[in-house]
Amino acid sequence: MQAMAKIPERFIRVLLLASVCLAGYLLAYKIVNVPAQLEIVVVFAAVTFFPILRFPKVGLYLLFIIMPLVPFFRRLYYLHYARPAADPLIVVGDILIAVITGGLYFEFIKQKDEQKNGSKINRWIFFYFFYLLLRVFFLNSLPLAEALMKYRFYGPTVLLFFAGILFGKDIILLKNIWYITIFSGIIAALYGVKQLIMGYFEFEKLWFSSISFTTLFIKGIARPFSFFQSPAAFADFMLLAMTGVIIIINSTKKFSNRYLLIFIPLFVYALLITSVRSNWIGALVILFLWIFLSSINNLRLRFGFILFLAALFISLQFVESYLNDKNEIQNISTVVSGKTNNEYFDLLVKQRAGALSNPFDEHSLLSRLALWKFLLTSSFDPILAVWGRGLGVLSADSLYFTYLAEFGYPGMIFIIVLSIVLIMKGFYVLDNSKDSSVIAIAKGVTIMNVAFGIINITGTHIHGFPGDVYFWFWNGVLIHFYNVLKNKNRDVNENTIDS
Repeated sequence: MQAMAKIPERFIRVLLLASVCLAGYLLAYKIVNVPAQLEIVVVFAAVTFFPILRFPKVGLYLLFIIMPLVPFFRRLYYLHYARPAADPLIVVGDILIAVITGGLYFEFIKQKDEQKNGSKINRWIFFYFFYLLLRVFFLNSLPLAEALMKYRFYGPTVLLFFAGILFGKDIILLKNIWYITIFSGIIAALYGVKQLIMGYFEFEKLWFSSISFTTLFIKGIARPFSFFQSPAAFADFMLLAMTGVIIIINSTKKFSNRYLLIFIPLFVYALLITSVRSNWIGALVILFLWIFLSSINNLRLRFGFILFLAALFISLQFVESYLNDKNEIQNISTVVSGKTNNEYFDLLVKQRAGALSNPFDEHSLLSRLALWKFLLTSSFDPILAVWGRGLGVLSADSLYFTYLAEFGYPGMIFIIVLSIVLIMKGFYVLDNSKDSSVIAIAKGVTIMNVAFGIINITGTHIHGFPGDVYFWFWNGVLIHFYNVLKNKNRDVNENTIDS
C-alpha cells in the first residue's frame, strides 16, 4: 500500500523534471532564435495571467514598471525583425489592465457601501467607457479595424479608474508607485541626456527610417525621446516624476526624502531637451501650484488662479509664435477672420503647412487655429454638432477640440466638466482630510489634473502612455479619498442629529 502511495509522488517528480528539461530546451532555442513579438506577448500573458488574477496588486506594479519600457523593447526588435504593420507588443498594457480588472471585479461589486457617495461619478465613467466602445461600431467614418486600433488609446485605461477606487486604501502601494515613477523618471532622464550628448543606438536609428514622424526631427536632428514612444511622452513622464517628488516629500516628515529635490533640476533639464514647449509651461504650472495651492483656501480664488495660469499658457503660445515669426500674428488674424483664400486655408488644415518649411512647426499655432476654426464651422451641421465623426477619426492637437470633432458638443462638454469635477473633488479632500499622506497624494493628483487640463488645450496628453494610465488610475484613488471623507462627515452629521 505504501508503494502504491509513492507511485503518484514519483510520477509527479518525473513529470516536473521532464517539464523543466523541456522548458530549458525551449528557452535555449529561443535564446539562439529570437522569439517573435507575438510569441513574447503570448508567453507573457500565459505566465502572468493567474498571478495577476489572484493578486491584482502584482499586475498594478507590473503596469507601472513595464509600460515605460515597452517602446524601448519594440525598437530593440528592429535589429532582428522588420517593423510590423501592427506590433503585438503594444497590447501588453491592455492585457495587464484587462487581467487586473478581472481580478478586481468581484471586489468592486462587494464595496457598494463605500461607493455610495461616489456612485454618480462612477456611473458616468462607466457610461463613458461603453459609449466609447459603442462609437467604434456606430456613427464612425473609419473602417472597423482602424477604429478598434484607435479605441485602445481611449477605452482600456478608463478601467484603471475603478482599480484606483479599490486600491485607494493601500497607502503603501500608492507611495510605492510614486517611488517607481521617480526612479523610472531618473533613468529616463539620464537616458535622454545620453541620447542628446552621445547620440542614438543602431536600433533607434533603424526606427527613424521606419516612421513618418516629422516632428521628431529639428533641422534633421532627432529630439531625445529616452525609451518612450515620442518626445511628448518623455516630456509628460518628466512632469509626472516631478509630481511624484512633490507627493513623497509632502507625505512624510522624514528628512531623507528631501534629497529627492535634487532630481527636480534633472527632470526639468530632460524636459527642456525634448523641445515640447507646452510641457515647459506645464512644469511652471506644477511648480506654481506646488507653492501657492496650499495658501489659497477660497474656491473662487483657486479657480481664478487656475484660469490665470490657463490664460498665461495661451498668451505664451502667441508670444512664442511672434518670436518665431514676426508675421505670424498677422497671419493668424487673417486666418481667423476668414480673409485668406480657400486653397491656403485647406493647406493649413489638411496638410499642416507649417511642416513644409519647418518640421518643428508642423502643429504650429497658425495651423492649429485654422483646424479649430474649421471644426467650429463644420459643427453647425446638426449631426456633427451632436454626434461628431466617431472615435479616432480626427486628432485636433487639442483634447477639447478632438472631442468636439469626434463626439460633438456633448463630448466636448463632458470632458471639460469631468476635468472640473475632478479638480473640485481634489480641493474637497485637501480641505477635509487630516492624513498627511492622503493630503500629499490628493495635492499631487489635483496639480496633475490642473496641469493636464491646461496643456490639453494644445495636445491630447491623456490619450497615450503615460498620461492615460496616470490620469485614470490616480483620479480613481482621488475619488476613493473623497468617498471616505464624505461617508465620515455624513456619519458625524447623523450622530450629531441623533444626539
